[in-house]
Amino acid sequence: MHINHLKTFAVAADTLNFTKTAQRLDYAQSSVTAQIKALEKEYGIELFQRLGKRIYLTEAGIKMQSYAKRILTLHDEMRQEFEEGMEEKGTILIGACESQCIYRLPALLRFIRSRYPQVQVILKPVPSSKTSEQMLQEGELDVAFIMDRDREYGSLESVSLFEEDIVLIGSPNHPLSVQSTAGLDEVMQHPLILTEKGCSYRMELEQVLEEQNLYAENIIEFGSIEAIKQCVKAGLGFSYLPLMTVQNELESGELKAVRLDVPIKQPTTKLLWHKDKRMTKVIQDVIEFARKHME
Repeated sequence: MHINHLKTFAVAADTLNFTKTAQRLDYAQSSVTAQIKALEKEYGIELFQRLGKRIYLTEAGIKMQSYAKRILTLHDEMRQEFEEGMEEKGTILIGACESQCIYRLPALLRFIRSRYPQVQVILKPVPSSKTSEQMLQEGELDVAFIMDRDREYGSLESVSLFEEDIVLIGSPNHPLSVQSTAGLDEVMQHPLILTEKGCSYRMELEQVLEEQNLYAENIIEFGSIEAIKQCVKAGLGFSYLPLMTVQNELESGELKAVRLDVPIKQPTTKLLWHKDKRMTKVIQDVIEFARKHME
């Protein structure tokens, strides 16, 4: 049974006139007749009987009319659900490094929650931009916020939002913290407490160290920025972190920014998504929010 045959029958049962049915549905009258006959053949029943110039519903036609109303109502509900409602439900998968998750994305999550209360947001901490790219390629993420240099991403779309400010931090009591500038060679005489390998701003630091022929022999790695900050506060070494993650501690004096005598390239925060990704209303609004409020 084709749903259009049922719609035609429902109109014909209401008008009891095939000519009016054809006019209402913008069909040829022969098409109305053919669809009614197709229904009758499928169910082995007679839906209409003709008495003189008028037609009437048979007993089977009256029962069919009742079923048709219910089926068409459900069909309309289903169509509305999929055509209008599904983009305001379901799940959106957002990837980002830990610092973005904690310090940048709460405003975005509030926006999604207020605009799409029935959408489930899954925020996945991803340690590196390379991992985010791979997860986007494999459909494990819908969008991803990364820190990276300006470059092309093949099958991924990207929009640059802003340049990050990454700072070297130390204990306020450390001698290097009170100098006007510090050399990397001086810093390297102390332990470095860094995020995991693959982190974009760690890679920029390591590139400068390589250019300066300096090699870190004492590196402590943590997956948690909060753990790194606590170790630096305790005077265990220096770290290189996004300013947004240490702003409060710098203002309160718990940490001190160390000014280096060599520049280190600062990464750009970008939003990425796959070119072939179906652009639901939720994803479109997330991209638009990032462009307007995070640039």
